[in-house]
Amino acid sequence: MRSRELPRVSRRRCCSVVRPASERPGSSRSSPPRPPATAPSWHSAVVSLLAAAGAEADARGLPVAAPGRTETVDRIRTAAKSLATGAPVWLAYEQWVRAELQRAEGRDTPPVWSEAVTAFEPLERPYDLARVRLRLAESLLTAGGEDERDRAAELLRLALAVADHLGARPLAESISLLARRARLVLARDQEPAALTHVDQVKALGLTSRERDVLRLVAAGRSNRQIAEELFISPKTASVHVSNILAKLSVSGRGEAAAVAHRLRLFALPEAPAAQATG
Repeated sequence: MRSRELPRVSRRRCCSVVRPASERPGSSRSSPPRPPATAPSWHSAVVSLLAAAGAEADARGLPVAAPGRTETVDRIRTAAKSLATGAPVWLAYEQWVRAELQRAEGRDTPPVWSEAVTAFEPLERPYDLARVRLRLAESLLTAGGEDERDRAAELLRLALAVADHLGARPLAESISLLARRARLVLARDQEPAALTHVDQVKALGLTSRERDVLRLVAAGRSNRQIAEELFISPKTASVHVSNILAKLSVSGRGEAAAVAHRLRLFALPEAPAAQATG
């Protein structure tokens, strides 16, 4: 076989590395959407590898997913190596699989996803490029920093434009969800969700990030849950909570939540109207 010829492999061979649905955490979730296409056998194999790697990555952190993770990731990595070729399109998918596996192991970084984006940019595969841009944006937001947020916002705008153009609604929803979680504005006509009684919040001396944290504290979130929603570390979340308690002159999270609710710092869903009796 020539060095740049795409390998002919069966999809069954690569599907063998995927955990059975009954053993895969979150198996009820739909797999990542992909546009319909008649693909050669190598592409079908790569799609199977990506689905397997993505499933392991999405389940990272779930205790039930830990048994068998290392072995499964190793099998996926070995199968990917067996498909290796010098063709640019394969190099792009190989980098994508590698990045997903590192995400499954909890060690993916922005440079890893940036390489995947760079590999897809010269190819005429806008849907897949949008998907790896989404992953890069997520990684940048996890890393934190204003420069990273600005770059993530631009990546999400590009990905959303493609998703809308292709009518890829699940992908568009994933992009919009990430933007909302990170409080990023993707369109000029969008405005961030407004807080009520902004003047009262300012009077308390809370920063924008501390307001975000207080909102989640008032909703009963733990430091780890706050960290996950705001793309910060649990340690940073703990520091924010301590600062909030000091600024509100309260001794605990419950008191802080009570202050937030008493001052109606955040909008609450309206209670249903009571039925008239008589």
